[in-house]
Amino acid sequence: MELRTFEEKIVELEEVTIRSRIDGIIQVTFKEGIELNVDLQERMMVVYLQLCGNSKRPFLFNAFNDIDITREARDHSAVLEKIYPGSATAVIADTVAYKLIANFYLKFNKPRTPYKVFNNIVSAEVWLKTFL
Repeated sequence: MELRTFEEKIVELEEVTIRSRIDGIIQVTFKEGIELNVDLQERMMVVYLQLCGNSKRPFLFNAFNDIDITREARDHSAVLEKIYPGSATAVIADTVAYKLIANFYLKFNKPRTPYKVFNNIVSAEVWLKTFL
């Protein structure tokens, strides 16, 4: 079995922190009260592609604070999925509202890569590490 090592890198955007962890997971944490719109999605995708290079990596999304996702961003996510460098996506949903949004995305957008909603980060990390 090949053991891969990854470099720790953190990219701070005004609305989100994107972290390439040494365990290979890309962790995306939204800041409080932001609006996830098409412009932010595009800027995040640039960072994802820079951090992942030519490889697919598992992604962990945290949104513990109030965020709003525009209808345009929900629709645009299907376009971005064609270039998304994720091998799997885990979403941590600590509120009923965010869990509904995450499950709505799963039901209606039908992501190409494995996608799962979790209540806690430990379970999400265990699942994501199977996609390294």
